[in-house]
Amino acid sequence: MTTKTFHRDMYRTVSQAARIEWIERKSRFIAECRPLADENQAQAFIRGIRDEFPDATHHVYAWILGGEQQLQRFSDDGEPQGTAGLPVLDVLRKPGIEQAGIVVARYFGGTLLGTGGLVHAYGQAAALALEAARPMTLQRCRRVLLTLDYKDLDRMRHQLNQRGFMFEAARFGVDAELPVATPAARYDELIALCNDLTAGSALIEALNWAYIPIEDRQSGP
Repeated sequence: MTTKTFHRDMYRTVSQAARIEWIERKSRFIAECRPLADENQAQAFIRGIRDEFPDATHHVYAWILGGEQQLQRFSDDGEPQGTAGLPVLDVLRKPGIEQAGIVVARYFGGTLLGTGGLVHAYGQAAALALEAARPMTLQRCRRVLLTLDYKDLDRMRHQLNQRGFMFEAARFGVDAELPVATPAARYDELIALCNDLTAGSALIEALNWAYIPIEDRQSGP
């Protein structure tokens, strides 16, 4: 029996781990956002923040993992229901962020924030952490290696750039080698372009599939 593997064509995540601090009416909020590969990493992330800040009053978290069956978890960790974990989750969910999590450690400052104040403070801390973690969009692409004559290289790079194909720096040997990445829907277009520009002389080698960062047209978290 063959198991079908699910692949997303595109998804949004974060490019790096980032931490911020936010003060709201003397309460100190330490929020960290980071990319996550799986549930084990998510649990390790939460444990790590708890271990680093064991005396914090609360350790609120939320994470989302994408895929065929999306997983998401959040915890208020003792705060009034709906005032902490859910606002943090919404910071990830509203802009469609996956494979990422946020943990917010709070040190109570002696002043009660109230329901609305807690929602605002946790949401703001989480949003600042997400922004610092640099949201990005990844697209599933087929990597292709083009081996072509030097006389065709500049024209090939120009046409690839004009048509929005992603490519890396060329490698130089007997011929020029140019790594290119293309979404599945444009694979035939790339092959036709290569054959047309080189009169069929280029060697086209299909490599692996990979998720490639593309220009993020979202306005922000």
